[in-house]
Amino acid sequence: MGPSRNRLFTKRRIIVGAVAVAVIGGGAGTWFATRSSATTTPTITTTNQVTTVSTGTIVQTVSSTGTIEPSSQANLSFAVTGRVTAVNVTAGQTVAVGQSLATVDPTVLTATVAQTQATVAADQSKLTTDQAGGASSTQIAADQAAVVSSQAQLTSAQESLAGATLTSTIVGTVASVNLSVGQQVSGSGSSSTGGSSTGSSGTSSSATRGGGSSLSTTPASSSTSSSTTQFVIVSTGSYIVNATVDDTEVSEIKIGDQAVITPSGATTSAYGTVGSIGLLATSSSGVASFPVVINVTGSPTGLFGGATASIAITVKDLQGVVVVPTAGIHYSGNATTVNVISSGSTTSRTVTVGSASGGNTQIVSGLAVGDRIVVPVVTIKGFNGSGTRTRTGTGFSGGGGAGGFSGGGGFSGGGTGAGGFSGGGG
Repeated sequence: MGPSRNRLFTKRRIIVGAVAVAVIGGGAGTWFATRSSATTTPTITTTNQVTTVSTGTIVQTVSSTGTIEPSSQANLSFAVTGRVTAVNVTAGQTVAVGQSLATVDPTVLTATVAQTQATVAADQSKLTTDQAGGASSTQIAADQAAVVSSQAQLTSAQESLAGATLTSTIVGTVASVNLSVGQQVSGSGSSSTGGSSTGSSGTSSSATRGGGSSLSTTPASSSTSSSTTQFVIVSTGSYIVNATVDDTEVSEIKIGDQAVITPSGATTSAYGTVGSIGLLATSSSGVASFPVVINVTGSPTGLFGGATASIAITVKDLQGVVVVPTAGIHYSGNATTVNVISSGSTTSRTVTVGSASGGNTQIVSGLAVGDRIVVPVVTIKGFNGSGTRTRTGTGFSGGGGAGGFSGGGGFSGGGTGAGGFSGGGG
């Protein structure tokens, strides 16, 4: 953490501390005011607890929400004109790369190939005759150009004939079929593949941070009257999550960061990694958000295309670092200190702090494992109709009944009645 960020961190801690004091005072006043006359006023005491400095883990995450999608999707339509003679698959069927989906009558296309083959043969024969007869260079050049042109026409005709059979470009499941036998197609359709697979014609790629790329699906226009894609194929068991991260946090994320994916309503999570981070943001209500694609690891069950999911991207994972309870750290101006007990006396020692999470803060310098520090502990005792309520901790949280106070470095409401305070600071 650089000096400027340290100063910002310190200022933020001071502000949080000030707000916490105000919340405690106001919240406690409200709590007292809402008690009935028959309730004894709670008492608040602060004691010091001695804690031994140890090592621990600091994990910081960036949260987001996103939509689960197949990792690849192919939108396929005939690019040739003809009458549909067969539709070989139905929605829900699994297909392989190159598997036939449908065919159109190849009669006209076959005739075109035969005609262009004859043209190529004639042009080639004329070139050979003129070369043997000593024709001028101008004539030979014209003959050669004619051969090149007719060969190109033959290649195009052969490709169109091959296009009389529409095949799958990916392994996956048929998501939709918008074609029927006897239907006339005009050949204005195209094919596109999107997602994380390599796309065919119609695939577009967007620039991303960190050198990654994110392929987007270009819907293929159909030759049918409804102008819909004739076949949609989606990958099976392979997913991505399209999420967004606002501009205040996107700089913390990098390609390859681990992510936990929890579908809405699910009790189990899947895992993945950040595959791409978009460069262009979208803005809503004055907040700029950047697209982030999460590549889901493996083929987990319980994921469905179009479902929403909450995402937790791990941006920092510090193992075995020196940590102390956040409540034991004091901020005064630009000074960050802890109270250390040594040889029976308590002294204030300047420390350098790092990252914080879960009620603990990393100590970069100033303390060592085994040092003993003082951590304030707040105890609140009160009475209500059901008896004594005692809440002890370094912070406050609602704990049932009339809403008591306890915790480990923050304010958190969890009770009924007057409720508690909620927060995440120390």
